[in-house]
Amino acid sequence: MSLPQTVGSNRQGAGFGAGMDQVSSWSRDIRFASGMVLLAFATTHFLNHAAGIAGLEAMEAVQNWRYGFWHSWPGTVALYAALIVHPLFALLRVAQRRTFKMPAREILQIGLGVMIPLFLVDHIVGTRVMGTFFNLDESYHAVLRRLWPNLAFSQTILLLLVWTHGIIGLHFSLRSRESYQHWRDPFMLAAILLPILALIGFAVAAREAGHMQLPPETYSDSAVTMFNQNVIWAKTAFYGLVGCFVGFVAIREIRVRTTRHITVRFVGHGVRKLTPGLTVLEMFRRFGIPHAALCGGRARCATCRVLVLDGGDKLPAPGPNEARLLRRISAPDRVRLACQIRPRDDLQVQILLASRLGAATRATEPEATAGKRGLTVIVADLRAFSALSERQLPQELIGLLNRFFDEMAQAIAAHGGRIDAFYGDGFMAVFGLEGTPARAAQAAISAAGDIVRAVEALNREFGAALPLPLRIGIGIHTGQAIVGSVESESLGRREITVGETVMIASQLESATRRVLSDLVVSEETIRVTGRGYRGTTPLKISIKGREKPLTAYGFASAPELAERDGDDQELAPASETDSTGLPEPAAAPDASAMEATSEHEHEPLSGAGTLQEEAAPAPQPPAKRGRRSRAGKSSAAENTRKTPI
Repeated sequence: MSLPQTVGSNRQGAGFGAGMDQVSSWSRDIRFASGMVLLAFATTHFLNHAAGIAGLEAMEAVQNWRYGFWHSWPGTVALYAALIVHPLFALLRVAQRRTFKMPAREILQIGLGVMIPLFLVDHIVGTRVMGTFFNLDESYHAVLRRLWPNLAFSQTILLLLVWTHGIIGLHFSLRSRESYQHWRDPFMLAAILLPILALIGFAVAAREAGHMQLPPETYSDSAVTMFNQNVIWAKTAFYGLVGCFVGFVAIREIRVRTTRHITVRFVGHGVRKLTPGLTVLEMFRRFGIPHAALCGGRARCATCRVLVLDGGDKLPAPGPNEARLLRRISAPDRVRLACQIRPRDDLQVQILLASRLGAATRATEPEATAGKRGLTVIVADLRAFSALSERQLPQELIGLLNRFFDEMAQAIAAHGGRIDAFYGDGFMAVFGLEGTPARAAQAAISAAGDIVRAVEALNREFGAALPLPLRIGIGIHTGQAIVGSVESESLGRREITVGETVMIASQLESATRRVLSDLVVSEETIRVTGRGYRGTTPLKISIKGREKPLTAYGFASAPELAERDGDDQELAPASETDSTGLPEPAAAPDASAMEATSEHEHEPLSGAGTLQEEAAPAPQPPAKRGRRSRAGKSSAAENTRKTPI
């Protein structure tokens, strides 16, 4: 994936630090797997607590099922192996850091991980260890009597520490995956509800156990002595291990600060001299350089990637995780992940995805909810607006635009859409941020019908004051689009939608000018709705950048659902020989209208592209299709419809 690189001189003298660099390529997976085992155990344990809401008897019944797995040989080996491996590799991860400037959530997760053994060791020794050696009763009614009420507070703290630590790790491990966006909200809801229900069940069952008429438990001197010794040994072992890693970090820092320095040039952010050993991402954090790092430096995303301009031949080759991710995004040569390279010689890099700093010591990470989603996009634009603006007073024109955008916003909001942008005399709206794709497509077409009717109402209201009647062109397309938010100092935070779906919707809107149709909807959108619409004309629209034309349907007025009795014409596939893309208009435009249409008009979306020109014969009068659903609608439309612009 990257250019051939030599790894000889930079590894000499690296010592233990270089060995730890090699460990990081596979220790992440081990740390994640062991953490998932511990989180699974905590989940079943807390669900068992929650069963206490139904009473102590229900709690005991669920415990029998839970013990059946976690007290078996596979469950016991997996649990205790994870209990040893996870903190060990977590400490390795922390020891590999060359700077402790990091996001607050990483500091919180590390702090929670260090605090958990303070409470967890007593709980494990008092239940599993003492039950194994002294046949101490591990049933809920016995354990709850020991804990309630004197130790209830410490157990509550333990539950919250374990659960918060696990959920933070799981959330930030999965949030860079597109599939996670679909079930993130239910996941977060369950993550909040489970500890609350567990604490309620713990309190309810503990009070019930306290009222049981049972003799008090007695403990022998040997049991008390063993309990105290095991607690002291376990805590000493863990915090002694923490102390060893702290000492290792201190010795390493003293050593590197007394050895040579390297020069790293950050394009656009100056030159820094520093000791080798830090990852490039850690350098960004240390010097407050704006950067992106969605996964926090775990090689799960590619937002921290950089272009290595000089010194790349002296960097180690990408590890398995980095190489896999670089192949996935088809990264060009010399592109590396900043979180995975530790330069030991002079280097020059350029940030590819910068992010604005929220504070001097903290980088604002990219929007976690950004990703691809199936959406329906509407692009709408007033026709001949340039001609209209030249013949209107500025105050009148702005007043008309205010009314227009107010009507459009109401029509979009009424059907559950979101307007992403207003630009001049047009706008773009998206549907499908919530709900199913079918519902989103149906809502978009219904909103387009309301928009057409709103424009007709504005013509009736402002007709006497307008030199030309208002006409609108609307393009609708359904497909995958990228949603997220952007932020700048001057404009603030804005939600945006971009991608090919937006471009196609824009070009369909542009097609309405030439096919003399108010609304052009792609075949994909019609198919997703699962409905038939009458009064449609099949079209073949040439799309810039595509070899084959796009099948679409033109509406001469507001869309209406086809009747189910078969009297109305259902949608038919577009003819392969129809290359004109022209529906049959209601009336041939007069010369003045065509002149207005040909005046300069801006494109609805910057960079959206234009339609390829198509040869078209003269339009013919339309054939009558179906019957009207409301009496008198045809005559009313004829009275209000003016020459198309």
